[in-house]
Amino acid sequence: MTAATRTLVSREPWWAKPPEPGQDETTCEWGWLEIYSDGTFHFDRTRPTDEEIRHRKGCRVAAEH
Repeated sequence: MTAATRTLVSREPWWAKPPEPGQDETTCEWGWLEIYSDGTFHFDRTRPTDEEIRHRKGCRVAAEH
């Protein structure tokens, strides 16, 4: 499969690196994890909105109450 024939399968807000212990996840560097049909991925460092981060599907840090 060439780069020209691969398609974007998933695009989700993701950390550039996980938060440190005790760090508020909103202060992390965020971007978009893009996964393609050929199994490759790309990290786009364009920051998602806070709402997009809150409503993402994966890798959530449990809220402290």
